[in-house]
Parts: sequence; structure tokens; C-alpha cells
Amino acid sequence: MEPRNVWSSNFEEEMLSIESIVHRYNRIAFDTEFPGFLHNTPRTASETDRYKDIKFNVDSLKPIQFGFTFNDAYGNLPHSGGVWQFNFNDFDPAIDLHVTASVELLLRNGIDLEKNKREGVDIKAFSARFRNIIRCEGHRIQWLTFHGVYDIAYFIKVLNANNPMPETLQEFMTMVGAIFPRLYDLKFMAKFYHGLLGGELGLERLAKILEVKRVGETHHAGSDSLITSNVFSKMKKVYQLIEGAYEGYLYGISFRKRRWVPLVPSQPHFITVVPSGYYHGRPSFGTVSSPLRWSHCHALVPTVHVPHCQ
Repeated sequence: MEPRNVWSSNFEEEMLSIESIVHRYNRIAFDTEFPGFLHNTPRTASETDRYKDIKFNVDSLKPIQFGFTFNDAYGNLPHSGGVWQFNFNDFDPAIDLHVTASVELLLRNGIDLEKNKREGVDIKAFSARFRNIIRCEGHRIQWLTFHGVYDIAYFIKVLNANNPMPETLQEFMTMVGAIFPRLYDLKFMAKFYHGLLGGELGLERLAKILEVKRVGETHHAGSDSLITSNVFSKMKKVYQLIEGAYEGYLYGISFRKRRWVPLVPSQPHFITVVPSGYYHGRPSFGTVSSPLRWSHCHALVPTVHVPHCQ
């Protein structure tokens, strides 16, 4: 299954496709492409110093691609596809900070940054639509990453309207727990399985050991999300993974994400949307302290009623 590239021209169509399948296909592997690391963290660095570098890099740089693969609980893709690659339009190597070698690697692997600038997705539009998905389905979604701390950090940055990352690692992990209640990092998991080199391997090597073939090009977020999804399914089959055993851990972070406080109530409800497309007052999702700093006036998908997904 080749990833479906998303541009400004087909953004609405593809988002409607995602919104139509996410309730059932709610195991989501994701990956990002970004322009390098301004600060490279030594392996011997403390977690506090490591997070300082994560914060500096993510606050300073812009994501180039996000890739998502949607599966059901059995690892099946929807008949309509299931792999999306969002190409964003706001990174310009002529003016934005980046690492030259990293950008050159992406160019050699076929990412067309000029086309991204001309035809790419507006990152604010992407953020608005995915915030709605997380409001509705976030408590159901199982997120899959490989060595995912930067992927998660960039996703949080985008969802949070490019506001600065939290000041401390503890605050960051609390936010991770709020947005990604069911999170797996395959590199962390690989530390505990025989034959996977104690987790000291990359995604390509892990896939090769498990005999999982790549579809698409390396260093493309859509293809990387698909191989992450397929590797997870193979790990479940080979090692009889117990659901929840490694949930909430990130490779390189010694403690688990903080306990999740649900963003949605357990009972069904409807949100009435006024004609302007906004509703006012306290969010009816029961949010006490929003980790995404959403204001009390939220833009919603333009429909009369938005049902809470059950």
C-alpha cells in the first residue's frame, strides 16, 4: 500500500477519509521528517540535558512531513488505503533554520521542498482538524512510534499552535500522557525481546530481522509510518505481546508518561455549533486544564451537531 500524499489541493478530501475511518482503524503509527538536529545530545547526557536539547531543537525548527498509518486492532488496513503523508508548506531552507546535511539527505531521497512550498498543506489547517480527531477519538487511539520522542514533540508543537515546548521533562511527559494515552515506542520494546540487540538498532535493521519489507522510500514519513505499523504487528505475532505491557514508555526516557486525565467524558453528548462555526463558553469536553492550551472559543468542523464518538 503506497502512502497517499496530501497537498493543499486534496487536503479536505483526505481529511474526510481519515475522519471516516479513525473510529474503527484507531491504531495509528506515525513518523515525522524534520530538518535535522541543531543540538546533538551526547549519549552520556542526563535526561534533563537531553530534554533541553529536544526543546531547543523542536522550538527552533519546523516539521516537513508527517506520516500516518491507520490499522484496526488486528493490523488490517482499511480497504480505501490507510497510509497518509502530509507535506507541509511552511519550511523554506532559504530562510528557516536547518542542518544542511539533513536537508540534503531528504532531497536525495526524493522530498521536493520546492513543491512543498508551492502546494503543501497549511500547518494550521492540519492542526485544527487533528485536534478535533483527538478530542473525539483520543481515548481510543493506540499510537505507535519508533524512537519516537522527537516525532511526538513535533506533533505536540503543531497541535499546540507552535507554542514553545514545556520547560521541563516532567511537564512534557504530562502533556504526552494527556494527548497520547495509549503510546508504544518500538525501540523501547525491542530492548526486552530476544534477538533484537537490546534495542540498539534502527528501524531498518529491526524490520530486516523480523523480515518486514518496506513499501515506499526511506526518509519519507508515510513509508516510515507504514513499516513501523508492520513491524509492530510482526512483534505482536512473534513475541505474543501483551497489550499494555510497554504502554507509555519512550526510548531514552527512564520514567513512564504521567497518568492520563481524559479529555472527553464517558457519556455521549452533542456539541451545538452556532452559525459562525464556533461555540463559546467552557468546553463541553469536560477539560479542566487543557494540555494544548485551547482557548474557550473553539473552531469546529462546520456541521450543525458534532457527536461524541462512541
